[in-house]
Amino acid sequence: MKNQSKDTLLEVLTKAYELTREALNCAQTADFEQLHQILDNRERAISIAQTMSERLTLEQRNLDPTDLARTNNQMSQIISNISSMDEVITTYLQQEREKTQVEIAKTFKNKESFKGYNLNKID
Repeated sequence: MKNQSKDTLLEVLTKAYELTREALNCAQTADFEQLHQILDNRERAISIAQTMSERLTLEQRNLDPTDLARTNNQMSQIISNISSMDEVITTYLQQEREKTQVEIAKTFKNKESFKGYNLNKID
C-alpha cells in the first residue's frame, strides 16, 4: 500500500472508532438524538474506509508482505474494537426499546381503563 493511502485509511478507521466510542457514551446516557447523529457520521466514515480499502486492495500485489501484514493487523484490531462496542450499543438500544414498549402498553391499558368511566354522570 502506498504509505499515504495506508495512513489515511488507518486515520479514517480511527475516526470511525472514536465516533463509535462517542456513540457508546450517548447510548449509556440515553442521549438518542445525539446517538443518531454520531452513527450517521460514523456510517459515512466506514463507507469511506471501505472504498479506500477496496482501492488499496488492488495495489497490494506490489507491496512488502511484512508491511501489508502489519497494516492489516492494525485495521483488524480497530474493526474488532468497533464491533465489540457495536454489540454493547445494540444491547442498550434493545433495552430502551423494551422500556418503550412497556410504556406504550401501560399507556394503552390506562387509556382503555378510562373508556369505561362516564365522567358526565355523577351519582
